Amino acid sequence: MSRRNSSQLFLMEFICVVLFFALCAALCLNAFVKADRISRQGSELNESLILAQSMAETIKAMDAPDHEKIVAAVDQINKEAGSRLIVKVKDQVLLDMLRADISIYEAKDSPEEICSISVHKYLPGEV
Repeated sequence: MSRRNSSQLFLMEFICVVLFFALCAALCLNAFVKADRISRQGSELNESLILAQSMAETIKAMDAPDHEKIVAAVDQINKEAGSRLIVKVKDQVLLDMLRADISIYEAKDSPEEICSISVHKYLPGEV
């Protein structure tokens, strides 16, 4: 009788240990999934910031930036980026200062922007 009780006790203990390790494995898997998602979001943010910076440097490098040149540069950047990220620029000239607000979106009609930066360029006598 005592041998049967000890084997049942061993079986119960073994089941508890297996359940404990299964729970630990599920928690670890959840942590790895969250870490992967955070890594992908960081990579996407980094890529969009590089794209926005490239657009800002393109605008700063233009001799006499006007709306048509900026639209052509945006089209060129969007072609190079592919269809995954979209660059949109709102430009306006106030007195001798060009202000361009550059926004990066995940899709063409996406309402949520990934990042945005603002560029100012002094235009002495070009207006």
